[in-house]
Amino acid sequence: MKRLLVISLSLFALANVARAVLAAQQAATLSSGLSAIPPGYIVVMGIGWAIAFGIAVFGGVRSRPWAARVTIAIIVLYQANLWLNHFAFSRSGEAYERTGFAALLSIVSIVLVSGAVMIVKRQTSNVNRFLDV
Repeated sequence: MKRLLVISLSLFALANVARAVLAAQQAATLSSGLSAIPPGYIVVMGIGWAIAFGIAVFGGVRSRPWAARVTIAIIVLYQANLWLNHFAFSRSGEAYERTGFAALLSIVSIVLVSGAVMIVKRQTSNVNRFLDV
């Protein structure tokens, strides 16, 4: 389960790196008025979230005591940031029609990541108790 959690968090980090790179490429090639969200904002947010998820990966791989709390905080804040961006920058009515499905995906990602974190934390504490005996 720990390996699956680390892989999932790594994919979140890589997705945000890709998002930042694509936004930087689009900013260089497209005119500034075509996107609802400023490309510079997307680049900064992508790099920031990639670093945050990278910290969660590091904590998970090294079994740091703070890793569980930080990982849950990161996934919740990440989803909150996605929703803030959605409400702040959406222009079309179609974006609001997909709100229910987006909410479902947000809830599922928070529940799955948090659940995996808690399972890994419980397994790690059981191993530590076994080794202490």
